[in-house]
Amino acid sequence: MTKRISAYVNVAIEDYDESMLNHVVELMKDSLREQVLDVILEDKWKIEENRRTLFRNGEGVWESHQIEDGRETKDSLEVMTVTVQGEVLGDM
Repeated sequence: MTKRISAYVNVAIEDYDESMLNHVVELMKDSLREQVLDVILEDKWKIEENRRTLFRNGEGVWESHQIEDGRETKDSLEVMTVTVQGEVLGDM
């Protein structure tokens, strides 16, 4: 049986390029390898990129949706969310 593992990171659009993509993907893969005791199927990695806008809420936390309580949000940040998904062999 296989199970899915994943990690993601947000990178500011102004800092995002092919080099940054390769760097964060390798960091996330290494992090997942350190966390998993089972065998990772190295040929099954999937990389997804999703451009979106984050908004700062009243507590200063970045959220992925517009604040809907009537307050205007002045702080927003364009990011690329990079997701790495892999499959591992494991006992279920």
